Amino acid sequence: MTRNQKDLSEVFKPISVHRTFQTIIEHIVEAIDEQGVSAGDRLPKERDLAEMLGVSRSTLRQALRVLEGAGVLSIRPGNSGGIFIASEMVPSEVLGQQIAHEAGQITELVTARRLIEPVVYHLTAENASEREFEWIEEAVSLMGKYKHAPQMVLRADSVYHRRIAYATGNQTVRRAINGIYRDLYPLRSALGLTAENAEHMMDVHTRQLDAMRQKDHALLDKCLDETFIDLELEFDVKLSFSMHSKLR
Repeated sequence: MTRNQKDLSEVFKPISVHRTFQTIIEHIVEAIDEQGVSAGDRLPKERDLAEMLGVSRSTLRQALRVLEGAGVLSIRPGNSGGIFIASEMVPSEVLGQQIAHEAGQITELVTARRLIEPVVYHLTAENASEREFEWIEEAVSLMGKYKHAPQMVLRADSVYHRRIAYATGNQTVRRAINGIYRDLYPLRSALGLTAENAEHMMDVHTRQLDAMRQKDHALLDKCLDETFIDLELEFDVKLSFSMHSKLR
């Protein structure tokens, strides 16, 4: 183990309470400002860094994306790549703007999805033909086929949602929800996905599809609530009140 690696293992210690991606950013910036981590230093691998900080890899990736956008980190792919300090001159104003934009964009998208998606699913339950339901079911099968290829699972998930939107029979609603999905997809892609996540998504989608086929709107609401909770946990978004409950 090199001296730099040994030093960094002492710098990045578990964050003792549940924190958002902003706190991870603060922790890394403090390492630069106070612990002598400098430009050119390689940080631990993503998995190792998440373990050191005691945070989820998805939340860590969100923080790393913001720091990269602010010019603090350089993230290079490949065997010789990794997470590097690009500059120890942290641009506080740029970083603040990046954090605000990231948090604001995600909160807006998740809130909008909570508002609009129930309408989409309930319209599909009432309007979709059996052929359209089979078309939606094919997308779930694609998720199972590629469950060990995270990016392919997310693509199949996007197909699933677009097909449900199409089956509403309402072009205005379809355009609205597809715009939300389009903006949310790259953010979800950056968070990553495990085979376990894929299995859970398939299970939830299968139950949603069954509820739509049966026109069981109460059961559909329950399945959608589970989806929204998963989404909010995935992005570490905490809404001040339940958007869904306000629609009832």
